[in-house]
Amino acid sequence: MSKFKLHGISKARGFGLALMLALTLAMAAALLAAPVYAHAPSGASGSVEETELMPIWIFDEAGELYKFAVEEDDLVGYSRGMERIEIEVDGVVIPDGSLSVCEVLTFRVLQLAFSQLWPEDVPNMADFAVRYGHPSKGSKATFEYVTRAFTRGAAEVELAEGVTKKNFDLDIFWYEITNTDTGESFETRVLEGVFPDGFFELRTKVKTETATAAEEADFAQQWEEVRDKVLTLESDELFDVEEEEEESPPYWPIIFTLGLTVVLLGTIVVSLTGRRK
Repeated sequence: MSKFKLHGISKARGFGLALMLALTLAMAAALLAAPVYAHAPSGASGSVEETELMPIWIFDEAGELYKFAVEEDDLVGYSRGMERIEIEVDGVVIPDGSLSVCEVLTFRVLQLAFSQLWPEDVPNMADFAVRYGHPSKGSKATFEYVTRAFTRGAAEVELAEGVTKKNFDLDIFWYEITNTDTGESFETRVLEGVFPDGFFELRTKVKTETATAAEEADFAQQWEEVRDKVLTLESDELFDVEEEEEESPPYWPIIFTLGLTVVLLGTIVVSLTGRRK
């Protein structure tokens, strides 16, 4: 074999190795650059359709107004000048390009509580306090993102016996939110039917890495369905909301007026009868 041919083969091999290295680096860069949906289970989509949820408005302790909204597959907060707010709590980053069930559920319960406790006002972070029952990092991060409740020591998670981050059920989804300025509290919980039967058992299997491939796929589908429900259902379809009792009509004034009328009519009748005589 001639020196020329050996040199050509060597160059070809070198080019091939360089090409493989370049492709490997490109694939690694693409994986690093791609959004990581940390809160979505394997196989579930981190993206959602457009929603019609109204934004949350809240003042901070200094009186600056903030806006929080579900948009662009994410929960996004804005300060004055429409500058995006970013936060990291226990490894959960908001915004991160995706929406978890717990993030949306917490956003919805905040919307509902604000409408009940501040029906005609924009709330102030300084007047907000919360107690709730589920140990989700997504919920904690969302409460902190919107209200700074944990930073101010105004948030408390109360775990029921046996509840862990890998093992819980519907009973833990309760909330007690307080307007500390007025002392009024609003309590609610997630209704049955929002989570399908068997959801929490599947979740425990996935979290403890004992689920089969079929169970993981089933859980991912259920997880997406639950998130879509939480995004689209009306508040009274998601949460237990007591209907306001209708005020009873003022019976005593009515009885008093009727009695007085009867007395006056009787007096007039007696008077007219006396005159005729």
